Amino acid sequence: MNQLLNYILLKREAHLFDAKLYIIKSLAAVFTAYAIVPYLPLVHKDLISVLFGLMMTLEPVTVTGIRSGINQIISTLLGAVVTAIIISVFGINIWTVAISISATLFLCLKINWREVSPVAIFTSIYMTQYVQYTASGEQSIVLTFLIRILSLGIGVLTAIIFNFLFSMFFYKKMERKRIAHSLLTIADHMKQVKIGIEGCSLEPIYQVKESLPGTFHSIDWLSSLIKDKEKEAKMIKKISFHNNDMKINSYHNVLGGLRNITHLIYDTIYILTSPINDLNEYNRKAIASRLDEIINECDNMAANYEKGLIKYTNQVQQEQLSTACDNRIDNNLAGIQELLNLIKGTHSIK
Repeated sequence: MNQLLNYILLKREAHLFDAKLYIIKSLAAVFTAYAIVPYLPLVHKDLISVLFGLMMTLEPVTVTGIRSGINQIISTLLGAVVTAIIISVFGINIWTVAISISATLFLCLKINWREVSPVAIFTSIYMTQYVQYTASGEQSIVLTFLIRILSLGIGVLTAIIFNFLFSMFFYKKMERKRIAHSLLTIADHMKQVKIGIEGCSLEPIYQVKESLPGTFHSIDWLSSLIKDKEKEAKMIKKISFHNNDMKINSYHNVLGGLRNITHLIYDTIYILTSPINDLNEYNRKAIASRLDEIINECDNMAANYEKGLIKYTNQVQQEQLSTACDNRIDNNLAGIQELLNLIKGTHSIK
């Protein structure tokens, strides 16, 4: 029965990322947009852009959603202008469709060579495949663009309103839950390293090495999200609303500690997987014992963060990383333990 429930219900990770709340907010936002659109004649022609823009803009933090919406509008303008110029001169045919998309790709890469905006590409395709007609039956590029930008704007605006409303009353434990997820991820990394050391096998350790970049990214993403929430808190304060979780600066210290712990894990893995080393050379029992302590500490801290059993404190322990260890692996493990102590000094247990 428990296995069936686990298969049907969302996983713990989804709970830590407020998945249920996201589903409820999506439901309410889509319902509202769908109900409003019939009263907007032009926008009613393009419900796809409304819903697509809405879902792309839903975020747990209002400022993050606003930034996402602005990026969508800019990308839409880019794709629309490029495509409009090409099809205005040469019409819509196999060549202009291909050239419009390629030109949009070129400009996206010119602006930011690391990524291509899917919204810009979608708009480029939209301008050639969803062409609107005037009352006289003629194709109108201007009308097509106008409907696209208006529909997108309505979707983005609806999402921003719901982002703001939900952030006012929910997401109060967002930071704590996602820090709990990071701690659980670190604990999982340590468990895999322990399995490799005890079994004298490098395969589990290599698996951790491959997954560590994702952990770095998750911590940096959460740091960016918290910075946006700081901006949102200031905005809420200015319009005289009360926010029950204004003391979020301390989370930066926690994330800094988690980032450093991840670096130490990576360095430990680098040592263990070095061609000149052999796992048999290490005191595997002693290392496994130290890892057990760290794993238990991470699991306990994650549970406290998840349940909200912490309180803000201005007292941060000023411990220095130990340098009295016999070797680099011991030094790394001691450093991880002391960083966890620093995190506990930032947020004490209630």
